[in-house]
Parts: sequence; structure tokens; C-alpha cells
Amino acid sequence: MTQQPLLSVMRTNTLQPLSTTLKPLSSTQLNSIQSPIFISFTKPIQFTMPKFTIQDVLPLPHTPVRIPRIGFGVYLSPPSQCVKSCLAALNTGYRHIDTAKLYGNEEAVGEAVRQSGLKRSDVFITTKIMRPEGNVETTLESLRASVQRIGLGWVDLFLIHAPTSGPDGRREMWEALEKLKSEGGAKNIGVSNL
Repeated sequence: MTQQPLLSVMRTNTLQPLSTTLKPLSSTQLNSIQSPIFISFTKPIQFTMPKFTIQDVLPLPHTPVRIPRIGFGVYLSPPSQCVKSCLAALNTGYRHIDTAKLYGNEEAVGEAVRQSGLKRSDVFITTKIMRPEGNVETTLESLRASVQRIGLGWVDLFLIHAPTSGPDGRREMWEALEKLKSEGGAKNIGVSNL
């Protein structure tokens, strides 16, 4: 039995079966091709997906900290639903919750962790700041307010959410994050979506 190639992909994004008899093209034939791109496989591609679990951890770069590989994100989760969904995630085995000031549910994340009965040190909390507040001290107050809203004493990772504030804004947020880390409000700091 002759094995059929799986498919060809052309610039028009159409999929067509390929002929099983492929012959080398002459230079004249190659020059006459107008630009379709063909991809063919004579054997099915086989690969194994890595077996990730909710309990897997990775090293957080440049630190001795281990961060859970899979986290539970709460973007667009209203506070009334966020506590319930975070509790369900924690009961399922998640140990990393990702929130942000922008999401408006930092307080609900903290409440879920408190209600879960888990030790604070067993849950990794990430939050983020989107924009600076005009100077380092005011931005630092905004960071402290996030930590207070979460209400767990500290966050494990505090990130600059996105690079939308320009170099001066990013510098202001970074300096405020460094101060927050030095006073114990964040164990680790970094950047996101850069």
C-alpha cells in the first residue's frame, strides 16, 4: 500500500492531497513556479506532549524560587465569581493565582486563599501594575495598596504588566517595585508582556 502525503499548503491557504510520485524538478520547472509553497510529509509526524501537571514547578530565573508551571488566571473574573473560581482552582490543586490591579479582583483572590485553609506559603500569588502614578513614591503607594487589597502579607511575584508607559514610566515602576521588594511587600519582581 502506498502511503499518501498528508497535505500541501499553498499561499491561498487551501489544503490539497499531494501525489505520491514526486519527481525532482528541472531548473526550468523551478523557475516557472509562481510562488506556491508546498509542504508534504511522507510519514505522519509523531511527537509526545510533555506531561505537565498542576504540581509541576519551574525555577524563577535569577532566584532560588520555584514557581508553579501552571497558574490560574482571573482576568475578567468579577469579584463575586472570583472567590468561587479561585477556591475551585485551589481545591483542584492549583497553587499559583495570577491577578492584577487592572482586573479589579485582587481582594477576591486574597479572600479565596484565606478561605481555602491552605498555608500562605503554599500558594504563589502574582499581581501586576499597568502604569506609573507620576513619581516613584506615588507608584510605590499604589503597589502597597495592591498588596493590602490581596491581604496576605506579601505577593510572591509583582510584575510590570506591559511596556505601554515608555522608558521613563517603566523606570518609575521598576524603582517602586525595587523599594516594595526591599520592604518585604513582594518576594520577587519582574516584567510581563515585554
